[in-house]
Amino acid sequence: MDRDKESTCILLRDANLSDGPFVVWLEEVCMKDYAVALWGHWRPSSELADLDLSNHQIIELGGISVGCVALNWSDDCLFLARLFVAPDYRNRGIGAHVLRKVVQLATDKSIPIRLSVLKTNPGTSFYQREGFALEEETTERRKLIKRTSDKDQ
Repeated sequence: MDRDKESTCILLRDANLSDGPFVVWLEEVCMKDYAVALWGHWRPSSELADLDLSNHQIIELGGISVGCVALNWSDDCLFLARLFVAPDYRNRGIGAHVLRKVVQLATDKSIPIRLSVLKTNPGTSFYQREGFALEEETTERRKLIKRTSDKDQ
């Protein structure tokens, strides 16, 4: 299937409790190597029992759960907390398709999008290709921003 046809099959739906194990698994397969490279060990951001899915959406491709996105809204920005795509579904334009939907949400409200990427995560280049710029760098993270209007300068 080519990318254009495949992107028309990508749906986002609100996460529910039954998605918890999938989201926990996604975080591990998407983040563990980068965390170990940075800190020497892996610790999930939350245990299944404590996982708050209220801001999560599940990315589905043809009815199959292939990723998730989590957004935190504030008055002055949209924070992209997570964008995970399962390894078997990467490099197919799924993440870029979802990210562009997120950008449109922020653009509609004329607010910037912010996110944070571990320095050991090569995903920074993906976000830069999508128009994000480095806003701040710490010893552990790169904080990126995409401005969506002249208002948010």
